[in-house]
Amino acid sequence: MHIPESAHFWGLFVGGHALHVMKRAGLSVQSSISGTKSRVEWLRTNAMNLVIRFFVNAAAFSYWLAHPDAATHLLNALGLSANFTVEPGHATAAMFGLSGNSLVDWAAAKVPALQKEIPLADP
Repeated sequence: MHIPESAHFWGLFVGGHALHVMKRAGLSVQSSISGTKSRVEWLRTNAMNLVIRFFVNAAAFSYWLAHPDAATHLLNALGLSANFTVEPGHATAAMFGLSGNSLVDWAAAKVPALQKEIPLADP
């Protein structure tokens, strides 16, 4: 049976995202100020925030799969003339999932309109 390459990309993206979420949950459990006793408790407490953040991250990933040259066009429009095209691949899909949640944090901190739409994730 042949599994389409896009399914591999999505699986690696979801796996990377899940690893990042579990890392965050573990850090919260270890923190003396969070009050969270287990990863499961942290996941339950933050479930809605995690779903919203996953949706935003997945939408960005989907857009990147369809338009790998989007960053080049955006930066060229801002006056930076360079090629920032990153073709989808197994490693880049996994890294997009792993780092995407952090990028969502960064974007929400920098873009006022996103601050009302994207909830903060507890550390």
